[in-house]
Amino acid sequence: MKTKDKLLESYYKGETSIEEESQLKELILQEEAGSTEKDAFSWYLHAGSVPNDLEASLFEGIKKKEQKNNSRRMFIYSISSVAASVVLIVGLFLGIRADRLRKMENDFFVMEHALYQISESIQPEEQEEMLVLWVDENVEIIIN
Repeated sequence: MKTKDKLLESYYKGETSIEEESQLKELILQEEAGSTEKDAFSWYLHAGSVPNDLEASLFEGIKKKEQKNNSRRMFIYSISSVAASVVLIVGLFLGIRADRLRKMENDFFVMEHALYQISESIQPEEQEEMLVLWVDENVEIIIN
């Protein structure tokens, strides 16, 4: 069995086997005085342990993240569907309104044209210009 100092020297060189490292760890952890090696091995002893519920906690965290992403995605989908519905309704309203306005303008133009033709047909024919030479109580002299 190697001594503690020889084991430390070969440990720092990277020449120890797994059995020698475990033997060195036991020797150092049994010491009463605090040393840097004891602090390092005690840290590795506690840090190297894996919690029993590690797998369950990882999967639970993943599920929570997926649920959060799904809820955010559903919120975005619902907002975008409402916005699309509003745009569709406003577009239909404005389109129908523009069609009504165009139809009213066409109807007004047709009525205006019809009234103009009626007024033209009702008006008497224009007379040619006449030159009035003399007007008396009973007699008028007019030249065409």
